[in-house]
Order: sequence, then C-alpha cells, then structure tokens
Amino acid sequence: IMFVGTNECEIREMDHKNGLTTSVKYIVLPEETFGALVRRTNITNTGSTPVTIGVLDGLAKIEPVGGMLDWALKQMGRTLEGWMGVYQAGEGTTMPFYRMSTEPGDSASVTIELAGHYLLSFLESEESSLLPIVFDSESVFGRDTSLLEPNGLKINDIADILSKPQYGQARTSSAFAAVEKLTLAPGESISIASFYGRTDHIENVKPIADHITKPGYVDEKFARARSMMNEMTASVETNTTNHLFDGAVKQMFLDNSLRGGIPLILGDFDDEMKYLNYDE
Repeated sequence: IMFVGTNECEIREMDHKNGLTTSVKYIVLPEETFGALVRRTNITNTGSTPVTIGVLDGLAKIEPVGGMLDWALKQMGRTLEGWMGVYQAGEGTTMPFYRMSTEPGDSASVTIELAGHYLLSFLESEESSLLPIVFDSESVFGRDTSLLEPNGLKINDIADILSKPQYGQARTSSAFAAVEKLTLAPGESISIASFYGRTDHIENVKPIADHITKPGYVDEKFARARSMMNEMTASVETNTTNHLFDGAVKQMFLDNSLRGGIPLILGDFDDEMKYLNYDE
C-alpha cells in the first residue's frame, strides 16, 4: 500500500505468512544547513510468537557525485565506473562516502572531485549508534547485475557479509544499513532511520552524524516536515463539507507556489493594495 502526503511518501507491506508489517516512509529533511533524503523503516511483529530477523535496509544502487553525469550514466555507465569509489569518513563501514576520484570528461585539465554522497543509518533508540553499511553490491546480489535477486544473501547471512572485505572501487555500489540479528516479541517493532545526502567534503560527514543521532531528532523532523506544509498553505485553508476539495485547494496552491514562487511586495502600498496581496 502506498500513501502520499504533501511532503512525505510511505510504502507499507503486510506479510501475513510471517507475521511482519514493514513500512518505509520518506521526507525531505527540513530546516538544516545540510541536505538529505530521510528514510524511516519500521518493522513490526504482528504475529503471535517471537520472530528473529536480520535486516539489510536501503538502496540497491547509489551514484556518486562528480560533474555532469546524466549523459555519461546513460551512454557509458560501465566506463564511468572507473572513476567511482567508496571512502570512509570514520573507522569501520558506518560512514561511507560515495564520490568520483576526478570529474570525468574529455579535457586537458583534471579537476579533483571532493564532493560526494553520504549514508548514515541507525536504530532509533535512547542510545543511537551508527549501523554498518553494506556497499559491496556483489556481496548482496552475487553475479546478478540486474540487482533483482539477492543471490549473495541467499547463501550468506548478514554476519558473514559484514565479516568479509567489501570492495567499492571502480564499480557502482549499494547502500544498505545492516542489522545482524534481533528478536521481536509479538507487537514489538524497530525503526531504522537513514539519511542520504550530498556534502562538499568528507570531513563534513562526522559532524552531520553527531547531529542527527541525538535523541528525538528524527521524530522532530518528521513532525516539522508536515507542519511546515500546513504553514505554507494556511492562507488558502478551506473548510467545506468535502474534505477532498479542501485538500485539493491547498495542494494546488502548494504546487503552483513551488513552480512560480510567492510574490513579495516591496516598498509602501496603500490599504486597497494591501488587501489584494494573498497573505492578507
């Protein structure tokens, strides 16, 4: 089941055979000095007996930063992999940084690429610590380059995958947060928060990690993502007997504001003009 809001999207799967309900919700991170797509994965045991699970949660494929990549990814994707690499902003594999070694291009000058994409994931709890990331797509999918069948995961458990060396150079990498093993009692759930973003230098990743793992941070941002939309559309709030119409008015205003912007009147204006302004 898919749910779409003004600033959020959720996909929910109910597995009645195994007694598990999984939901994945996305928002764009609001009101920060760094950008990120936030993914919150919630897994609930809806059965009548405890269940033990291991989890790989995230993206099967992630592209690094590095110049104008659209054409190159479509026309010469395999060649482009020669520039790709996964670097670590800290010890272990908890802070991967996906970037190009240089900006690819047919030019006499070489430009070192310092910007990259990061992934930070953790279990939401009082003591949030970063989860290890599986970025070696071959360890998950084996030889299936379509990334449809997790053949590697079928023959190795997550602990085995994490214990082996991972390779992220000269290949397109994955971005999976890994939870080795945990047991959920009936009705119990876990929540994995993941932040996918871009930053100008690998040194910025550690401060971002320290900031987002503070208790209550993810809850606050999800609530703010929704309240911000209500504030932006408050000037056209409509109350009729048809709630779908009321929502459509706010959504149309939001869509057109994003396309064309909201006018800002500068200088002095008289009372007649004042009431023609939308926010009056």
